[in-house]
Amino acid sequence: MSCASSPDHLVGVRQAYTCLFHCSLEEDIASNVSPSSLAKLLVAVVSSYRYDRDEVDSAIANSEATKLHEAIKTKQLDDDHVNWILSTRNFYQLRETFACYKTTYGNLIAQDILSCGNGKFESVLKVIICCLDSPEKHFAEVIRDSIVGFGTDEDSLTRAIVSRAEIDLMKVREEYQNLYKTSLDDAVVGDTSGDYEDFLMTLLGARN
Repeated sequence: MSCASSPDHLVGVRQAYTCLFHCSLEEDIASNVSPSSLAKLLVAVVSSYRYDRDEVDSAIANSEATKLHEAIKTKQLDDDHVNWILSTRNFYQLRETFACYKTTYGNLIAQDILSCGNGKFESVLKVIICCLDSPEKHFAEVIRDSIVGFGTDEDSLTRAIVSRAEIDLMKVREEYQNLYKTSLDDAVVGDTSGDYEDFLMTLLGARN
């Protein structure tokens, strides 16, 4: 969620975490997440305060697309340059960088990351980049994964809808329709019931 939060909201989350648990979010990540390279990446992402404007520098985007490609090519995904780029650049700059990467190298950066392996670090890095690039698509996919198959992952479904309810839930609904050719409302109704269904549908704006 930190990759799809505004800078001020992320600061508020860190402050609330400290009040609730009497330690910083960064401390808990560093002491409980392994490998250390993953902890370092996550700490960088959750402690960032990005410039919250839509300014983009194309030259920087091209340069940093090259750095990211070199890290993937050499399978050095934990390189400090990768952490720095993903944790400091504003969302618009990063999306331009990812677009430059695809234009120059022919693949989505998230696809190329998987060529480095399928471990925990690679999986989390792919999620981070997908969320930075298109949060509405990421959360549409999270919702889909939570309701497809045997049973419903209520924790994931609730977290996805609640966390985007006052941010970009309409965009998530549109992306869900585009990806899966069915409405998000119908998907939720078909997989939930009772008060839980009413709660989610109210957040989706389908019920008063």
